[in-house]
Amino acid sequence: MLDLNVFSLLAAESAESAVESIVSSAYRTFIGIMNIVLPAVIGILLALAIILGIKVGIAFAKAEDEEGKKKAKTQLINVLLGFLIAIVLTAVIMMIVNGDAVKNLFKISSTEV
Repeated sequence: MLDLNVFSLLAAESAESAVESIVSSAYRTFIGIMNIVLPAVIGILLALAIILGIKVGIAFAKAEDEEGKKKAKTQLINVLLGFLIAIVLTAVIMMIVNGDAVKNLFKISSTEV
């Protein structure tokens, strides 16, 4: 968790090292939260995409005219594209958060995380 007690700040050699300590602690907490939340988000998106895909598939099967089938097919393509975009964005966010660029930005060594 975030270590913001006064004694650690007073024991630090300088204000800069105290700030680095606080930032690295906050970063570790943030990474921990992201590693829990993002897989849950992916699971929820997958469940919603499956449910919506089944619903649209049933609508496609029940459609009697050509216009209804075309509409259902377009909706099914939109469901698949939306799901793929959500997965790609989640993967990009995970790469950015877990990448070295953010650690270098906040001067966090890879052994601290």
